[in-house]
Amino acid sequence: MIVINKYFEDKKKKAKKEKQMETAKNVAVGTAVGTAIGAVTGILFAPKSGKETREDIANKTKEVTEDIKETVTDQMEAAKELQQKVKTEIKQVYTNIKDKKDDLEEIVEEAIEDTMEEIAEEVTESEDDASL
Repeated sequence: MIVINKYFEDKKKKAKKEKQMETAKNVAVGTAVGTAIGAVTGILFAPKSGKETREDIANKTKEVTEDIKETVTDQMEAAKELQQKVKTEIKQVYTNIKDKKDDLEEIVEEAIEDTMEEIAEEVTESEDDASL
């Protein structure tokens, strides 16, 4: 039961972490979009020539693109790390369950052997008592 409870607890933790990752991703995307909108608005309302404004827009677009790429890369790495951690934890839980199963099998086998020996001793004693 303890192993099963731990499994469900780990599963809840995993779901919570995934939700946090999704929230972080949404915040990053929102920040990038907000930055882009703010930059474009600032550029369009700045008192500059058309050529300077176009250059500023191109530069800001490159910056925002790089920021988005970096954010996506960071999120991908975090997702891969989480995936690896979950795989490791699942393997550990599986190993623990298998070990417990093996321990239980051994205990049951010993109990059966002990019971068989006791029955054999009682049968022998009964036969000895009957022959007297």
